[in-house]
Amino acid sequence: MPVGGRLKSSSTPDSMGRMGLHGRIRCGDGSRRRAFTLVELLVVVAVVSSLLGILVPVVGKARAYARRGACRSQLHSIGMALRMYVDDNRNRMPVAAQLPSKEPNLPTITEVLLPYVKERETMRCPADREDSYFEKEGTSYEYPHYLRGMPVDRSFLGKRWGETNTPVLWDFRPFHGREGRPGAMNFLFGDGHVGDLE
Repeated sequence: MPVGGRLKSSSTPDSMGRMGLHGRIRCGDGSRRRAFTLVELLVVVAVVSSLLGILVPVVGKARAYARRGACRSQLHSIGMALRMYVDDNRNRMPVAAQLPSKEPNLPTITEVLLPYVKERETMRCPADREDSYFEKEGTSYEYPHYLRGMPVDRSFLGKRWGETNTPVLWDFRPFHGREGRPGAMNFLFGDGHVGDLE
């Protein structure tokens, strides 16, 4: 037992020199600066965690909207390429496979339109990452079999290539959201615009 009934401090003189009472730190120049307490640090960590919890889903949604917008832009470019193909081929729609892995004897829509789109990557939807249809099928977009080689003036498009409710190419699956929800799939229509199927 120490003299005078006092317990010996476990702190070293050096640590006591740096850290004073009440959370104050002694600096090298002799001045004292107030340190954060454990409670204050926990409050800061909780606030930062809450902000991250709010921001992460918002950033995720923003990225999903950006991918959907990029996909729509690509489909619009593909629509212009398809129009040039039809003009160069006596107003006939391309002969291409709907599902290339099931119809290996037919070219993919990518191969048919490559002279007009210039890059294969144009046929890859930015959101086609999980199932990667582009890797398996050579395209992220489905081309309907009933349009193969059809003359535009005799097909169901008739003489109205500008038909706004006739889809000619679309995402293989709902890359952009839950199935059945607006915007989950992008559709290229006969008049070249891209949007939802209504």
